[in-house]
Order: sequence, then structure tokens, then C-alpha cells
Amino acid sequence: MVTMTVVYPYDADKPFDEGYFASTHVPLIREVWGDAVTGVTVHHALAGLSGDPAFATIAQVEFASMEAFQQSMAHPRAAEVQADVSNYAGVIPSIQLSRKVA
Repeated sequence: MVTMTVVYPYDADKPFDEGYFASTHVPLIREVWGDAVTGVTVHHALAGLSGDPAFATIAQVEFASMEAFQQSMAHPRAAEVQADVSNYAGVIPSIQLSRKVA
């Protein structure tokens, strides 16, 4: 399994639209990447331990394999998923790939 973790930095002046993300972006991910996606987990920040959180949202998209991930990124509509970010976030997210070990 390969997990794509996407972290959106917190910025009080650039709010993250949680409703749009849940009702439009996540369904777009599932529509475009289909069965290659085995799960989506989303965490929206409540607060940091000593003030503002470091991240507004952390999303994890799970793929069955590296091949499934690579095929998804090569999909003709993959750019549509990336372009949609500006509709719900005013920040540039960071992305990391990982594999589950435990």
C-alpha cells in the first residue's frame, strides 16, 4: 500500500474550505482515480498545543500499490484534481508518499 499524505499549512488569512473539500474535492478524487484509491482519510485541525495549528488539514489518500499510484498520476484528468486545490485552499500544500510498515 502507498499513502499520499497532503498537508495544508494553517494560515488564518487564508481559510481552508472544509465543506468544499468534503463535498466536492474528495468525490473528484474518487471519480478520477477510481478503484486505484483504497481509502481517503481527512483530519481538520482544532488547535495547536500552544496556539494555532501547524496545518489546517491533513489528508491521506491510500493506493493499493506504487503502480496504482503512478497510473493515477498519469490519468488524463489528474491535472483536474490538482487544479481544484485553489477552490478550497489559499495555501500550497506539501505532499509526501509513504508505505505502511506497521
